[in-house]
Amino acid sequence: MNSKQHNKPQDQNTEKLKEIPKWTRKYAQNRTLTVFVYLLIVSLIGMLITVPLLILFVAFLKRNTPLALVGIVVLIAVLIFYVIFLLKFGGKNRGRIDQLIVQWIYGREGTASIPKPELTKKKKWLDLAAVMVWGSLFIGTMYLGMENFIQAKYVQPISALYCVPYMVVSWYFWQSPKMGPILLLSPILYAIHAILIVAGVPIFFTGQIGAAVNMSLPLMGYGFLSYVIAHFYSRYALKKLKDIAHIDGDSSNGV
Repeated sequence: MNSKQHNKPQDQNTEKLKEIPKWTRKYAQNRTLTVFVYLLIVSLIGMLITVPLLILFVAFLKRNTPLALVGIVVLIAVLIFYVIFLLKFGGKNRGRIDQLIVQWIYGREGTASIPKPELTKKKKWLDLAAVMVWGSLFIGTMYLGMENFIQAKYVQPISALYCVPYMVVSWYFWQSPKMGPILLLSPILYAIHAILIVAGVPIFFTGQIGAAVNMSLPLMGYGFLSYVIAHFYSRYALKKLKDIAHIDGDSSNGV
């Protein structure tokens, strides 16, 4: 009887140890803080190119030659920075910035790797074509809504016809197994949002600006929400791994 009672906790610990690969995968798939760093980097790069162009635009309007020279100098400096950045992190070194960001954010938590999606030449071109088609449709729908060719309240449901399939394929299936299924929450919510509008729920803005907001706000909002939820789920997965590691430590000490 005592032998059975002694073996029962050991059997439970063994079952929990078998869950290590599962929780390691979930932890690695949902480390989404890197996405927010990417967004910050993209925003900063966008600002770097916008500032000199804005200076040149103002100089052109005011016919201010000294200001135009300042804009040109700043623009050349920014272009040189881009060239150096691409040489260091582009091409064969494309994954280097990913590693640096992951190490900077999650380095203290140890390492957790997951197989990256296979990037064939065909898939690379398909991905590029999909982005171009989706971007053209998105901008086109927004333009038609802002010009009142499409009612402002219907631009989001119309965009859902191509946004939802695009998000499911490009954000999840093409990124699998790198990304987890929590990211599917974004297209699901976008689709539900569209269905509710068609059903008559007044969750939309009106007017020219409203047409743009009706598309961009749900797209960014639901995407942000899914990444935040994924982040907290990675914290939960890490906690589970630490609990299992504690069990492993106890068993190895004979406790």
